[in-house]
Amino acid sequence: MTTSGEANDLRLYTLGERSQRTGMFGLPLRATLIAGGAFIVAMLVLMQGGLGAGALIALAAVVYLAPAILRIGNRTLYEVAQMRFQFWRAEKAGSTIYRSGPNSRIPGGRYRLPGALAKTELHVGRDVAGNDFAMIRDQALNQYTVLLDASSRGQEPLTVTDRNNMTAEWGAWLAELSLNDDVVAATVTVESFPTTGQDLIAAVKRSVDESTPELARRIQAESAVQFAKGKLVTRSWIAVTFKAATAMQRKDPEAMATDLGVRLPGLYQRLEYAGVSATPMLPEDAIGLAMRCYRPDLDESINRARLSGESMGVDWEDAGPAQAVAKWASYRHEDWISRSFEMAAPPAAAFPDHVLRPLLEPKPDIPRKRVTLVYRPIAAGDGVRTVEKEHTDAVNAANKTRSIGKASAGLRLERTEAARQALARGGQLGEYSLLVTLTLRDAELLEQGSAIIGQLGNRSQLRLHSTNGQQDAAFIAGMGLGVLLDQKSTISSFARAE
Repeated sequence: MTTSGEANDLRLYTLGERSQRTGMFGLPLRATLIAGGAFIVAMLVLMQGGLGAGALIALAAVVYLAPAILRIGNRTLYEVAQMRFQFWRAEKAGSTIYRSGPNSRIPGGRYRLPGALAKTELHVGRDVAGNDFAMIRDQALNQYTVLLDASSRGQEPLTVTDRNNMTAEWGAWLAELSLNDDVVAATVTVESFPTTGQDLIAAVKRSVDESTPELARRIQAESAVQFAKGKLVTRSWIAVTFKAATAMQRKDPEAMATDLGVRLPGLYQRLEYAGVSATPMLPEDAIGLAMRCYRPDLDESINRARLSGESMGVDWEDAGPAQAVAKWASYRHEDWISRSFEMAAPPAAAFPDHVLRPLLEPKPDIPRKRVTLVYRPIAAGDGVRTVEKEHTDAVNAANKTRSIGKASAGLRLERTEAARQALARGGQLGEYSLLVTLTLRDAELLEQGSAIIGQLGNRSQLRLHSTNGQQDAAFIAGMGLGVLLDQKSTISSFARAE
């Protein structure tokens, strides 16, 4: 992420340029190679007098190139077609319907989490600061995810200098992840939801002295209930995913917990400089987080158990829904329905630090929504090579492109140059993506809610598209529990026209 602006001014930021290789006329490199090869073969055939055969070869090249170039959202027509076929095949096989519990095929009759979380395990570690932390293990990928409860300073008055410094510290925190070879990704999730008021009531009870008259205590308790009634609040958490670097870490979660226990305090304590208070999430809270994502109606009972210090009596293996059904454009889980959206295009121009505020703030029209920002750090050495390749390719594209495309090629050249300068100043390279999940009880309000999400995305300078065909996978990835969509992709490189 690069910055612009004077020291005393509110800085503007950019996300850089999407990695790509540009061929002739701005086409993808594979499309350029196909077109060039077809042109040469067609010319050779025509020179031999095969007019019909040459025309057929040229036509076949056009038929291939059109779906590779034309896009719906950020996907080629080949990708959309493959996703349609895969979803149709999954529906025919009945794999879009998930059922768990005693009468299901789930081993042991458990209520396991579905999809990519089905084979994960929950372990507990303790860091050197004495804090227990939840650790989600994905044995198939040899990865471990640590969750952090997080809260920001909110809307308290801050000077421009404070805001610039806090944003710079956040960028430095992300850049530091690139210096650790075992960090796979970091996600930040912000969820808005109707509060039960239990936290406020508990806080009021703790603050009231026992010598206070009964009437006064009753008035304060009732005031807390009335104040919290119908209010929307936000909660946020951070997930950092590590890959097991040694054979012992891949085999024994205790070895990984020991290593992370030494590193974690430095990781979450440094977030204070970015205005974020973070603490390790306890295993019980991680289970509750997964449960309330699938069944928001359990929020009150989960909060009650947390505030009383009692165990919910639920294991990670029973944190999932009893049933869930994936549709092409929605995801039904228990009595709730969700639709997820992905960032099809980042802000086209430079943006301020509060660019995502319209999307993150609670909205009465859509009381339950979840926004997850995914950051994939690129190793320091790889980042330098990638940026240099991108800059060289951008220079070539700018020199080749004419007329209307010249402006976009020029912008791409400016962004790659800015990325080079950022690396020279100690910055690091990473990839960003963003998911938004809307959850409702009433399916009839889904289209209206989706329209509002689109409007909020526009106000945040984002182009959002529904994750059609992978609503269940996007829902899980948007939970911020360490599941990354690119690691679970079934789309071929041919369909992506890479």
